Amino acid sequence: MSPLLRLLSLWLLGLAVYLGGWYVEGPAFQAVQMGSVALFIGAGFLALLAGDTRRIELSTAEYIVGGAFLFAMLVAFARENTMSVAYGAMFLMVLVSAAVLARQPWGPSVDQVFRRVYIALIASVLVVQPADYLTSVVGTVERSVGLVRFTPLGMHPNLAGLVYGGGSLLFFQHFLGSTRAHQKLFALAMSGLCLSMVLAASARASLLALGVTGAVAVLLIAWRGSRRARTALGLAAVGALALGLAKAGAIAGYLSTILDLDSPTRGTASGATGREDLWRDGIELVFSDPVLFFTGRGVRAAGPEVIGFPVESSYINLALEHGVVLGGLIALTFLFTAWRALRRGFDTGAMNPALFLSGSMLLFALVQSVFNRYLIAVGNPFSLLILLLLLQLNLGPPRLRAAALPPSPGPVLRHPAGFSP
Repeated sequence: MSPLLRLLSLWLLGLAVYLGGWYVEGPAFQAVQMGSVALFIGAGFLALLAGDTRRIELSTAEYIVGGAFLFAMLVAFARENTMSVAYGAMFLMVLVSAAVLARQPWGPSVDQVFRRVYIALIASVLVVQPADYLTSVVGTVERSVGLVRFTPLGMHPNLAGLVYGGGSLLFFQHFLGSTRAHQKLFALAMSGLCLSMVLAASARASLLALGVTGAVAVLLIAWRGSRRARTALGLAAVGALALGLAKAGAIAGYLSTILDLDSPTRGTASGATGREDLWRDGIELVFSDPVLFFTGRGVRAAGPEVIGFPVESSYINLALEHGVVLGGLIALTFLFTAWRALRRGFDTGAMNPALFLSGSMLLFALVQSVFNRYLIAVGNPFSLLILLLLLQLNLGPPRLRAAALPPSPGPVLRHPAGFSP
């Protein structure tokens, strides 16, 4: 084991995630994105050189996702789409790096890197765009412009909803898992700041996904949680109800504005902001050609510049890029992993915050992906995080239970991977 290489790997990982949070304009955008990907791959390479990677067999999830992208590269090669082949190769290298990082015994350090990078990103937003943030978060509507939606560090509002909505869950995980009062308060404050970024961006798909995730979490805690957890849940519900009754008018007015419900283009009669028509066109395209139905077009070969319109859904995008069978298997891999993590979060009789919130983050990404095509991506912080979580949670049942817990001083267990219950 080389502590220096381990430290360098963590630094490269942090820089990769931080760069992925900046969306600069112009030609520099591609350079920043490729730099982020290169740093992530470098982090995995140095972690491998450090010499303490656990020898765990490839999991079913790794076979499915890796196999799907290999097949997509073959399809793109047959279609003579060299750019798609290059994208597929890049994703495979990221997948290999993520697999190496997921097998490190210092997994909690990786989680800490993501939390620190999120702190750095939020600090950067508040330093670079304080006026824009405040203008957006209070719900400002300008004539001939409409609702002012926040774009943190140049990031599209919909993507900001994914990134910072996921960040709110990441810090809430730390809030539940921390034992010291000051750590809990700081984690809760950061979770609230991340949520405010989602509101400022008016990222309604992410707010809906957070609502669904929260509802599932409440039901599971009420069903399987300890008496203490149910009591805390009840007190929180009473407090929220009291606040809602006391400020019902102000809350309703703010939500109506920030959600843009009265807008002719984003309101309740807009067909999910036009997505219904786009989804219909995308589904028709999937079923228009039997070869396309089974093989797809290849990685990044279903963008609007290729097919003429954005599909605005990860699941239709997966079908167009990988075919219905392999695209469906990728989606089911995320779904089964999220369900299993949520279910096993209570195996010991009390909630395991690390495991339960890891499943919640995957569930959030799955729901948000109905409306946006970010489920499989490598160019933003949260997509990198859920890729690591997906692999980490599929390294065998013992590893699943201890995914984000502090490493014990005892011997490391090495078990075969898979989806065994």
